[in-house]
Amino acid sequence: MMGQWIRLLLLFHLGTVLLNAAHIQGTWNPSEQKVAVLTKFGYQQTNVKNEKDSRGFLYGHFLPQATFNYSNPVLLAIVSSENINIFRKTSTDYGMSCGSMLRNLTNKGFEPRCFPNGTSDSFRWIPCPDGHLCKGEDNAANVIPGYQMTMQIQERFNPEHWYVLLIACNLDSNCEWKDSAPNVPINYDIWLTNGRPNSAAVSFFTFNFSFDEQNTVQLFLLTVCMYAILSIIQSGANFKNRQIPPRSIILSRIITMKLIGYSLQCFNVLLFAYDGQGFFIARIAGEVLRNTSVQVHCLLLILLAKGWDISYPGTEYPRRTIIMWGILAGLDTILFFYNCTFVYDVLHDVDIYSAWPGHGMILIRIVYAIWFLIEIRKLIDSEQNRHKAEFLAHFGAGFLVWFVSLPMIGIVASFVSQLWRFSLILALTTFANFVALSCLVHQFWPKSSYRKFFADYTNGHRRLGRDDSHEFNDYDNYLFYDQDSDSDADFPDCEDAIRTQI
Repeated sequence: MMGQWIRLLLLFHLGTVLLNAAHIQGTWNPSEQKVAVLTKFGYQQTNVKNEKDSRGFLYGHFLPQATFNYSNPVLLAIVSSENINIFRKTSTDYGMSCGSMLRNLTNKGFEPRCFPNGTSDSFRWIPCPDGHLCKGEDNAANVIPGYQMTMQIQERFNPEHWYVLLIACNLDSNCEWKDSAPNVPINYDIWLTNGRPNSAAVSFFTFNFSFDEQNTVQLFLLTVCMYAILSIIQSGANFKNRQIPPRSIILSRIITMKLIGYSLQCFNVLLFAYDGQGFFIARIAGEVLRNTSVQVHCLLLILLAKGWDISYPGTEYPRRTIIMWGILAGLDTILFFYNCTFVYDVLHDVDIYSAWPGHGMILIRIVYAIWFLIEIRKLIDSEQNRHKAEFLAHFGAGFLVWFVSLPMIGIVASFVSQLWRFSLILALTTFANFVALSCLVHQFWPKSSYRKFFADYTNGHRRLGRDDSHEFNDYDNYLFYDQDSDSDADFPDCEDAIRTQI
């Protein structure tokens, strides 16, 4: 059982970095699998001023594990998204003939013997003799040095996703497609890049990345810097407190999880930009930490909405609330892993908004939002201090927007092409989470004008004895309300930012 889960983890797909990789290695046996879909890769639009170096490239090695009859090869094909529909089947459904599957490719693909008028460089015969070029490479000057084959993709108008397929088919003497299933495993080691290798035109931030993932390095670097600054600010706030409030302790842990998670993912994409593979464990750990931090963030807001650390000190946690939250967080985590492990299919566009586990995660987020709304409404109705009630109303309205930001982003992303959807979802969710945490840091700041609305841990009666009644809080609110509201000048106001910037 443990071995099965390890294998599933090795098939994990988080953000298209594992399966949509730039450097892919593996083994394929044509007699066991008629069609193998290796990956999907987004090729960028070719720069008309430098077409030679800005094209998309696919190059690598294909070697048999045993003696092979090279007169009966199999097909390597790279297929555009407009021609991939016929291959959107499970591996057991490829019972159709080779001619039926490859009809559309035949119209455009170039093959020197049978399709000399083709315009698309989309076919190669594999495997290749050790130490020699693959069959079909008629010009050695076009092959990347040190490799057996090279295919070039030219997108003159728009970027597009292309799919790399290994197909157990061949052309007979009459140029008709026929089955070809030699029982010899083939080892492949291929690269997919945007731009010619070792060219001055390539960029470190785009070369190894599929078009839909380009510039994620800059995004993660910026995010790590922002959370590092926020962590320093929160640490300063904790240092200023004589006794760190429980709300600040939880907030510090959320920010720390965010910082570590994004740092791991940043390390992964930096390494991926260098070697085309990245560090898989860092990617998994980063995703888990990010997802966990969001769940704890939801818990903190719901606790506050119930009056915890606002109407009474947060020395104890409401047991029922923790149990209910644990159930929702557990379900969300299960759906998160299931969505990444079982649902993903390289031939289909799958993200959190397009598969049923993702829909379940969004539903859980909506449940959180309703729960938060009900609790904050109860708290406002029970509050007798008008100014504190107004603060709670603004607090509830602002963070309710954060709760519903995930489905809102989904609605926006549904109108966006898959080529830009990944970056859009990543950027918007990252920004929304950062703004929400920044506002909590501001509101929990020791010298903030909002501190009078939270439980106080600086007065003697708070340290000597904890009373669950509201009398002490009402007295504190009365005292603090008369103080100068400008004492928060060293931290910018942002209570409306979460409602206007997300």
